[in-house]
This record gives sequence, C-alpha cells and structure tokens, in this order.
Amino acid sequence: MDHKALKRGLAAGPGNALDRLLGTLPAQDAEAVRSWLPGPGGATEPLALLETLAASAGDVVRPDDSTPRAVRRVGVIGGGTAGYLTALALKAKRPWLDVTLVESPQIPIIGVGEATVTYMTLFLHHYLGIDAEELYRRVRPTWKVGIRFDWGPHPDGFMGPFDWSSDNVGIQGAIAATGTINGATLGSALMMADKAAVYRTGDSPTSLMKYVPFAYHLDNGLLVSYLTELARRRGVHHIDATIADVVLDGPEWVDHLRTSDGRDLGFDLYVDCTGFRSQLLGKALKTPYLPYSGTLFTDSAVTGNVDHHGDIKPYTQATTMNAGWCWRIPTRDSDHRGYVYSSAAISDEEAAEELAARFPGISEPRVVRFRSGRHEKAWRGNVMGIGNSYGFVEPLESTGLMMIGIEIQTLVSCLPASWDGPQVRDTVNTALGQQWDAIRWLLGLHYRFNTRLDTKFWQECRNSADVSGFQPLLDVYAGGAPLSRRNAFVRDMLDRVTPTFFGLYGIDYLLLGQQVPTRMLPMDEPPAAWQARRRAADALVRAALPTGEALAVYDAHPELHRQLLQDEDSWAGTRIAERLGML
Repeated sequence: MDHKALKRGLAAGPGNALDRLLGTLPAQDAEAVRSWLPGPGGATEPLALLETLAASAGDVVRPDDSTPRAVRRVGVIGGGTAGYLTALALKAKRPWLDVTLVESPQIPIIGVGEATVTYMTLFLHHYLGIDAEELYRRVRPTWKVGIRFDWGPHPDGFMGPFDWSSDNVGIQGAIAATGTINGATLGSALMMADKAAVYRTGDSPTSLMKYVPFAYHLDNGLLVSYLTELARRRGVHHIDATIADVVLDGPEWVDHLRTSDGRDLGFDLYVDCTGFRSQLLGKALKTPYLPYSGTLFTDSAVTGNVDHHGDIKPYTQATTMNAGWCWRIPTRDSDHRGYVYSSAAISDEEAAEELAARFPGISEPRVVRFRSGRHEKAWRGNVMGIGNSYGFVEPLESTGLMMIGIEIQTLVSCLPASWDGPQVRDTVNTALGQQWDAIRWLLGLHYRFNTRLDTKFWQECRNSADVSGFQPLLDVYAGGAPLSRRNAFVRDMLDRVTPTFFGLYGIDYLLLGQQVPTRMLPMDEPPAAWQARRRAADALVRAALPTGEALAVYDAHPELHRQLLQDEDSWAGTRIAERLGML
C-alpha cells in the first residue's frame, strides 16, 4: 500500500475524505468512528484506523507459590559472553527468577576482538538496559558501520554497509557510474573515507550517527570483565566450580549436576553455555550434531594484535588469504587480526608465517580451533543450549554474538512458568535451526563466488562449496538484479522460499560486490539524480570527523548517546526497539 498516496487522496478536495465519509453515516455511527481515532476530540488521520491496536497485557506469566513444577531456579552453566548475557537477560526480563551462573576457574577468558551487527547495539542497551556511557567508559567499543571485503575481482574490493536497505545514494547508479557498488549509501561513503557522521559545530557537536546504523567492535576480555561485575550488581549468583558429571532423570531431563569437588547443584532450568564442549546438550543428552563442513571448509584461526597508531577504521575488514581470510577488528588500542583457515589446506606454522608476512609487527600468534555447524535441537527437556554449545559458524559476517542474543531472546520469550504447562520446544528448535541454516548458505556465497585468489583452497571453494539452500535466489538473481528492485511478487516469493537472514539487500551487496554475472535491471531515473545524491553524500563525508575523533566527541558529550537511543527518528531509538521486542 502506498500510504503517502492514500493520505494525499483522502485529504484532497473541500474537507478530507474521512469527513466526507462520516457525513454520510448516521450521527451515532459517525461519533463511534471519531471516538476510535486517537487524539483530543478524535483525530482526522485516516491511517490511524490501520495502526490502532487493542490493548493487551504482557504475555509473560509469573508462577505463584502454588504452581506445580514451576520454573524458579535457573542455572547458567558456563561463563564467557554467552553465559553472562544470558544471566543478565533473565534477571532483566524475569526478575523473579533465581539465577545462578556456574563458572569453571580453569577456563580462561580469551581477550580477542569481537565484531557485532547492529542488532547487538539494541540488545545491549534496550533489552539488557546497559547504560551507554558506562559501556563506553568500561569496555571502550569502537564503531562498525559495515564490513569492507578485500574480496572478488575489483582491486578495491567492496563495502557492505549496514545502511544498505536505505539505498540512499543508489546501488544501480553506483555500478553504472563507477563499476562498483562502493559509495551506494552514506554509510558506504563514510567507510571509504574512514570517517564517522559526527561534526564539530560551534560549542555543541552534531551527530548524524542516529541515521547511520552501526554496531560495536568489542574487546572480549574487557566485555566479559564488565558483564561479570554487572551481573553481580544485578543479583546474579555466582559459583566457581567445574562440572564433573551431569546426572539425568530420563533421556530428556537433567536431575542435577555434580562438581569436581563433590557438590550437587540442582536447578529447574539448565542453560548450557559450556562452549564447544556442550557438556549438557551435546555430551549428556547426546543431541545429534549437524556439521556445515560441506559449505564451510575452515576450522582454525591464528590471531594477534597490530598497533594501528590511532588510525581507527569504522568497519570490520575481511581480507582474502591463501587458505581462507583474515579479519581486522579495530579496538581503541590496536587492530585485532585473525587468519581463519582450513587446517587441511595449510599448517598452523604456515598460517602464522603468512599472517606475519602480510601484517608486519603482529604480536605472538595464538591458535584457535572451531567447528561450523549446529546441534539438531537447541532445547531439550529442561536444557537450552546458547552460544557455541548449540551452534557456531566461522567468524565471517560477525554472526556469533548476534545469534547468542537471538537465542537468549527466544528463551526468555518462550520459557514457561511451569513445566506442566504447554511447551513450545519444537517451534523454538525449528525457528533457530532455520536461522542457523540461513547463515550457512549466506556464508557459502562468500566462498563460492570469491575470485580474488586462485590458490588450491579457493579453487576447491569455487568448485564444491555447497550453496544449494540459496539456489532459488541465485536462479532469480541471474535473470535480473538487484533482487531488492524486483517486483513485489518476486520479492515476496523469495522471502518465503529462501529466508535470507540479512534480507535481499544483503544478498544484492554480496553478489553484486563479487560481480557475479547477472542482467542489471534498468534504472528508472536519469543519471543526474544519482549524481546529485552522491554529491550530497560526499559533502557530508568531507565535513565528518575521523572515527577516532568522533568517538572522543561521544565520550565527552553523553547527550549524543541519549539522542541515539531515545529519539524517535533514530535507527536505535525506542520506537525501533519496541518494534523488535526489546522493551
């Protein structure tokens, strides 16, 4: 529906259309309609009829003292990011729960950089209620406006900005004018210039970051340290213990846990945040594991830090390497680098040597092993797996923390007051499984179509990486792109047949950025219109501050945080947060 056109039509002529309509109704009926509309005396905005919702209370039920088999005591087993975010969410949204986090002192925190997506900005500040000023002071995040891919045939690679769906400069015009998708949005133009949309304007700065979606780059060590303190302040109990045994009461139920020092720990709900060990969901309940190895061939990473001398990039960078790719995650102090590779294609020593040669001065390397895939189910009986204990894919596209947040929201939203009540485990397992599978196919497109290098590893990826889950998208793309500009029926069909997780705009950027062959749809505007928008974007970029200076402005002016998180016209404001179920 074209709401703007409808508004114009209803408001046309002497008196608007609603007034004319009401004039034909009996007086009692006309008054009933007017009283339905919001505002003093009844507004005359016809579209209010389409937007008014009947009042409804919240759908979360709190058990009372007489509720049989009530869920009151929750054990979060494992710390780290997944464990602490889970505990904080349960206390924030279901404050009556008794939440205990059980953490082994034998498992250290790995202080590497973590990249997120825009969802996590809303999750941290709106869903968990974390104060932005405190987060910036304690964790010192930097901004991520998107991902820069040193990927595909173009020597400059391509930008994947988070504001891709706005298309506010124009992806078709960018390709026609420059042969690349770069600069198709304001976010993309800012990435190209290493700037943020913050401006020095007299005594008070001006920020347009509320119009430029961004995520955080986070130092994992600083983040977990802060979350640990926050959990303690908010009433989460903490037990230092190593779990030695999981004692079952049937194939789908945990009765209690036994620690290595002989204690028994019992809860109504167990949240498995034990990472790749998956002590409860995987080992104890023997939940089948579904590997993604037919699509994603990497299983290792070698990491280190490089001094950036104050040059903070506003993006995560993904650089093609001989047997995989390397991330750059900028923090306030240094760039965190990590070479993600296939151990079948290159040894750990060779990977470390390639990383050091590519980025001189990198710190002593650390090797990390991982697996890409998910368990068949996230929720079995009284156990829910969150984070790596349930599913993980390699770090490309920064989906790890996002999926932790989505899994947490799913658990909190669907947790029953009692185990005797109706259960939605099957629905949760199907929904989360579909989301993980969509990420698998998304990442597969990066490998199947990257022509930057012609090493044996990349030849194998192009020849055999399984992307069959997105084949319908590829078929439609071949006949006309951008997919986001296809007619409404085609877009709806694709959304139903192949849910894409980041939407059709994300697929457009990935395929057009890698210059996958297609028939480009004709533009429905003259080139001069695109050029005018590009000039405007360039003007805003020229006046913008470098990212490091812009972060310092936010540190000094806390009112900018409030604008971002409270203003109704902000991408991260309360209106959007409410729509996403964050409030």
